[in-house]
Formats: sequence, structure tokens, C-alpha cells
Amino acid sequence: QNFAFATRQLYGHSDRVTLLQILGGTTGSQIEALETSLGFDFITVPTQNATRICTTCLDAHTGQMTELVGLSEPIEERVAEQYEKQAIELLKSESAPTALALCGSSPPGLNPSCMANIVSSRQRNKTVVFVDSASGILPVLQTGCVDILKINSDEITAIAKRFDPQFDASAKDHIVSAALLVSKTAYVNIVAVTDGPSKAYLVDSQKDQVYSFAIPDLLANKQHLLDGKPQDDGFGSLTLNPLGAGDTCSAVMLNLVVDGHEIVEAFAQGLAAASASCLVPMPNC
Repeated sequence: QNFAFATRQLYGHSDRVTLLQILGGTTGSQIEALETSLGFDFITVPTQNATRICTTCLDAHTGQMTELVGLSEPIEERVAEQYEKQAIELLKSESAPTALALCGSSPPGLNPSCMANIVSSRQRNKTVVFVDSASGILPVLQTGCVDILKINSDEITAIAKRFDPQFDASAKDHIVSAALLVSKTAYVNIVAVTDGPSKAYLVDSQKDQVYSFAIPDLLANKQHLLDGKPQDDGFGSLTLNPLGAGDTCSAVMLNLVVDGHEIVEAFAQGLAAASASCLVPMPNC
């Protein structure tokens, strides 16, 4: 949902996204009510099990985040089959989506093979496949159908090790090496890697180019970024909130690609939007 919220924030309306989701219980009903109030188009595959809740705590003193993830029962086999069928029908239809975005982690019971089947059914000349996920993503990458992979440095390193157990994650330029390895092995045209406040990288295998992006020091430039207006968060300094920044980057990046922007510019704009989102108390505001 964060990807959809960020897209809505970018364009000022909810017409560009259709959510395909598995929801259940009171939590699921609340999510649907929120999406309806915001005007989102969505397709829900219902499950008898309640959708889990994830609460994120931000320590204003240290800037560290802690996620409290609720328990979640595995979804039923019939629900997984219905979800896969629904997704494949959408991708194979005459009005297939311009892009398919796989974001976050799948609920327990939705096997990686299911997502691989969905991605493999896309019409290559109609739908761009964008992946912002690392959990159980190997079967999806092995389809050779992923056009853009955007993940963080720890995730790209872990995937590189899966492809090559001898991969040296201690090397100085291991992030770029990992991105190049994954791009070559999984035939992914574009691999974009973020690393929090450190440099971000983009590998474009079609142009045989590697780009690096410097991330602004938000704390060092806080007064400039806040138009010179002092902000007191109760601790005498600006507290950065990175919650949702990754989804914001992905949403801006993919939407700009769909709109015809060059991939380097699209990623740069995504990184800028992600940085800006850290300055507001709520994600995608």
C-alpha cells in the first residue's frame, strides 16, 4: 500500500494504481476502508485469517527503528491459487498494465513459485516488471522476466551470495560487484541499490554503465531544507523518519520510467523524494 500512497502523493490522484492484495479479518476491512476513502482501485482476494499488523517504533534519540510484527497464519492454498489466477488474468488481458510492481514480503503461504508464475505470464512488450523485494525472490529473478530490481545493499549482497557462494562481501566495491553479478546472472536490465544515507548505485546492463548517487546529509542541512524555520521535536533537533522512504523511491522511480523518463533521472528523482519523505512525521505525506 505504501507504494500506492506515494504514487497518489506524486500525482495528486489515485487513478494510476490497481492494488492486488490478500486481506482478511478486521484489519483487512480497515485497510479496504482506507483505500476506498482515498479512491484507490483494488482487487482483494479474501482470506479467513486476519491480516497482520506491523508497528514501527522510531527512537528520536538514536534514529533507530524497531518493527513489531504481529503473528500471521499462513493463507489457505485456495487463496494462493486464486491470487495467482487473478494476477495472470490481468497480465494476459488486452488491457494489461503498463507496469507490475512487486513490493515488500509475501504473506506466509504464498510461495515464491506462485510469484514466479505470475511474473512469467507478463506480456514482454506491454508490461515492465519492477521488483522491490528480497524475501524469497530468487525464483522470480530466475525467470529472467524482471526488468528493474531495486533493493538495498544488504539484500543485493545476500542475493549475490546465493548466486555465487564464493562472493566476497568484504571487498571495497562489493555493492557494485553484487549488482553486476545479479544483473548478469538473472538477466536484469536495471539493478538499483540503496544504502541508507550512503551512496546509491544503478547498474544499466543495456548501456554497460554504472552510476553512483550522493545522498544529501539531511541533518547537516536541516535548516536549509526546512526553509530556515527552526523545528523543535522535543529533543532539540530534527528527527529523521525513514519509514516508507524505500517505497517512496520505488514509486517515483517506476512512475517516471512509465512516463518516459530516462532510468538515471527516474532513480535520481526517486532518491530525492525518498530523502524528502524523511523530513515529515508520516510516510508519503
